[in-house]
Amino acid sequence: MHVIPIPRTVGELELPGFVRSLEPAWAEDGGLPFNLRRVTLRPGETTAPHNHHDTEVWVILDGRGEVVSDQERAQVAAGDTIRLPPLGVHTLRNTAEDRPLTFLTTWWEDMAALERAHEERLGRPAGGERPVLLLPSFPTPNGELHLGHVVGPFLGADLVRRGLTGRGTEAHLLLGTVGHQSQVAAAAIRQGLSFYELAERNTDAIQEALAAAGIGCDVFVRPSAPEYPRMALEVFERLRADGAVLAKTVASNYCAPCDTFLFEAFVAGACPRCGSHDTAGIECEACALPFADEDLADPSCATCGTPAEQRDLTRYYLPLEPQREKLTAYLRTTHMSARLRAYVERVLAGPLPDLPVSTVAPDGILVPPGGAEGTGGQRLYSAFELAARFLTALDALAKDRGAAGWREYAEANDPRTVLFFGFDNAFLRTIVFPAVLGSFTDRPALPDTMICNEFYTLDGRKFSTGRLHAIWGREVFSEQTRDQLRLYLAATRPDVRRRDFDITEYAEFVRTELIGGWELWLASVDDRLSKHFGGIVPEAGSWNGEAEQFYGRIRELHAQLPRALEPERFDARGAAELVRAFVRRARRFAEVCEDVLGATPPSGDARTCMALELMAVLSLAGVARPLLPVLAARLGEQLGTSGPTAGEAPRWVPAATEVALTGPYFTADVAIRTAADAD
Repeated sequence: MHVIPIPRTVGELELPGFVRSLEPAWAEDGGLPFNLRRVTLRPGETTAPHNHHDTEVWVILDGRGEVVSDQERAQVAAGDTIRLPPLGVHTLRNTAEDRPLTFLTTWWEDMAALERAHEERLGRPAGGERPVLLLPSFPTPNGELHLGHVVGPFLGADLVRRGLTGRGTEAHLLLGTVGHQSQVAAAAIRQGLSFYELAERNTDAIQEALAAAGIGCDVFVRPSAPEYPRMALEVFERLRADGAVLAKTVASNYCAPCDTFLFEAFVAGACPRCGSHDTAGIECEACALPFADEDLADPSCATCGTPAEQRDLTRYYLPLEPQREKLTAYLRTTHMSARLRAYVERVLAGPLPDLPVSTVAPDGILVPPGGAEGTGGQRLYSAFELAARFLTALDALAKDRGAAGWREYAEANDPRTVLFFGFDNAFLRTIVFPAVLGSFTDRPALPDTMICNEFYTLDGRKFSTGRLHAIWGREVFSEQTRDQLRLYLAATRPDVRRRDFDITEYAEFVRTELIGGWELWLASVDDRLSKHFGGIVPEAGSWNGEAEQFYGRIRELHAQLPRALEPERFDARGAAELVRAFVRRARRFAEVCEDVLGATPPSGDARTCMALELMAVLSLAGVARPLLPVLAARLGEQLGTSGPTAGEAPRWVPAATEVALTGPYFTADVAIRTAADAD
């Protein structure tokens, strides 16, 4: 006989022999066909969120709690049994205040169950049918928008928005420009303009670039929007009143000749973590790790070059270390890439810094009086304003949709939020944004998905607005070039590694693959339809083996491409490759069609092949619309019907429809000049 004793009182948890998680001695020899452990949770304790490929069963032995599995919740008590399918993220929390919760967990490998769970998850959006708020990092209006900006958060958010709306999911893209960053102030000084003159002028150029690239948004918050400072101050005053924001005095970098404290764009130095001189504010562009202002190595004034001296300065801060447990639990349940998750674990492995909330700056939102002495005249720090920018945009969206404001909209709709950002901003988005927003409100819920990209380079070097090493978005995008450039950017998106935009390679891609491949295929489809059927769509007849195989390829496109554009599975490069591979398959099937159509009069097989080719064109116009919106609209018009949306099955172009596929669909004019060339 083997007995597993369990604690039933809180006092027993303090006994010397208590072990929280224990494998019974009789199970240690590995002879069982399953794994087994006894786990006891203290009052209020929660298991770490986790998932795995095994099937797992929990048996509640004593106590009561709450199980969460993939956002589904259930109350459990002694005697209850819970089966947890593979891949689902799950936790168990002891909801009692005065009693332990003990459960027995068993798990085993079941490949058939894994296969079923995998297939089920592919067909089930992670967020259900909740509205989706897409929040890319707002661009900084210290200059125009270049391709390095477009390819990351903005094209990514646009592809997801089009993919979601195409399948009928409500999705809103929230945008604007950063309200108050020192990079804008520094650029304005160099150009002899006021902060808002430069910010508003560049915001106009940024909006032009977004429109030229076909990137739309539901809301756009401009730097001078009066609603924005009001929201930022509401967040600040609430957190100060709650004691989350505190004042403290630290040694800060100071330039004696300029008689000013030095922050962000006004201070030069090296990252104390990796030694890079690509530092920005409280994080490094190279390693993305955070550091305190006073820890910057070899600091000097970026204006006059004088080495900085250290002087005491009292500022407001939001300590992040007290939020460690809350942030850790939250981030474990958030969808993110393996690279980003490794970064988060690295940040959480060390002490979390205090986030600066106020700073000495000539522009920005003045900190309200009251509280700590010595903070008069300081401005809110840009990183602290991230949550306020989001809430300002959400408030505008809410009012556009008839709600009184963001609180009412969030309460009524329970939207999910998806973040898009570059890896250099990882600390601000993964740690700072949820820390500030979560301290201010519990609704809307914190982002459940974070989509991160690396730097895009030009000729091997990072795009740079200041050094004019860039290609301006509003110059390179046009109605003729939009789709081909969007497809190339998606195919070369720096999702987990830096990737290079090569002007020569792009020109070759357009010339050989699009014009020499896609264009010729579409022209050949039109030629076969005109030559053999007088331009009238035939009704399908009998099927041969090649026709069945090609129909399977069309179905695969319908199933796979929408999945690649879902937030939690987002893969722009994968989506681009699916479309490109599909056209390659269609060109191979065109050879079959040529052979079959050689019979006179056309056989039933020939009618089927021709109808399938037109089905393929229609599917390209529908399912690939997020990547190629101009081409999709044009093909839909020429086919006399709009293409099927994501989630819909392939369908025929109606028989007896008169169709003429007339190009050109792409342009060989791919001349691109860099910002330095234009200067």
